[in-house]
Amino acid sequence: MDNDKIAVLIALRGVIDPETGLDIVTMGLVYGLRLSPEEITASFTLTTPGCPMGETISRMTQESLEGIAGKRRVRLELVWEPPWDPQMISAEGRKALRR
Repeated sequence: MDNDKIAVLIALRGVIDPETGLDIVTMGLVYGLRLSPEEITASFTLTTPGCPMGETISRMTQESLEGIAGKRRVRLELVWEPPWDPQMISAEGRKALRR
């Protein structure tokens, strides 16, 4: 994995879902990343289309990526397919939720 992608994933791990206390990477909400010299694109989802924290999570994701983007544009793609499922939470995340 290249350094740019690692930096993006680290930044996204700083975006915490306020309802679970887990970051969006651990939650399995990040579906894809595309990086180019001009742009960082992140495809992500929310736990439900009516997620009450959706606007907050989107704003935090945008701000997090803008913090590392340099001169690149940041583009977010909110997607609903495949639908998020609790099984998408990483093993580490499921363990943290059981505590």
